[in-house]
Amino acid sequence: MRVVIALLVLISGLFAQQNQADSVQAHIQLRTYLDSNQVPLNREVVYHVELSWKGQLQRYHIQNIGEPVLTNLKLRGSGSANRFYTDKDGSPHSVKRITYYLKPLELGMAYIDGVTIQYEDTQLHQSGSLLSQRLSVQITEPLPEPGKGSHWTQTVVLALVVIFLLVLAYFIYRYFKIRRQNEQIAPEPQKSLEEQYLDLIKNDIRLNDDQPDEQFAALLRLFNRYLKEKFALEAVVSFSVLHPVLEPQLNDLSLLTRLKEVYDRAELVKFAGEPVNSGELHIFYDTIELTLQHLNTGESET
Repeated sequence: MRVVIALLVLISGLFAQQNQADSVQAHIQLRTYLDSNQVPLNREVVYHVELSWKGQLQRYHIQNIGEPVLTNLKLRGSGSANRFYTDKDGSPHSVKRITYYLKPLELGMAYIDGVTIQYEDTQLHQSGSLLSQRLSVQITEPLPEPGKGSHWTQTVVLALVVIFLLVLAYFIYRYFKIRRQNEQIAPEPQKSLEEQYLDLIKNDIRLNDDQPDEQFAALLRLFNRYLKEKFALEAVVSFSVLHPVLEPQLNDLSLLTRLKEVYDRAELVKFAGEPVNSGELHIFYDTIELTLQHLNTGESET
């Protein structure tokens, strides 16, 4: 009878331990994955082992993590990182990630048989272990290394550099050549005041305009502005003001007479409102143009 009771107690204890172990494993999850399932021969295979559980980071203590069993790969190094966050319900979650950096040995398939992870539940004071699953990765042709292109590529790059330097040298040469030519060219002589106003009259006065009154007024304004600037006059009121100034400069009675007609006509337009026709505009334009030309050259008609 004592033997039967002892067996029942032993069996109950085993079931309790099994249930506790299952409970521990139900709360901690293991996931393994690769950054890529195809890796060039001259690159690294990055293998992640990730443990996650619901609760604080200190809930589980990782006691030992073995190295993965490798085929056609060589372990270069590893590292680990922890992460803690809360889900939408406010429950805490913890993640521990171990990353292995593996160097391919040759082309073809490579395998990672997995790692054994031993841990301890610090709340239940129970230990357990997990084994990661087997993963495979294909090792492909190596990628060209930066700066190690083919001889043809290097030749093309060198040729392009030479062409660029030649083009740059040509434009620099052209720039300094044109600059020297411009320095050797004598500057254009500055236009006289009369020439400046001749250009203004030519550009601003429209002889074929359908409003000759306005063009006549604009012509007279330009000429009066010239006279003020040329002879430092305060204002040009009438021809009587201009006559003593222009007579020694022009020494031409016929041109002075024509100028008097221009200013007399301006008085009639201003005070009597008499219009100016197109024919008169042409005559007045010629008179002022001839006056500026005489004042510019210092010549007088006979």
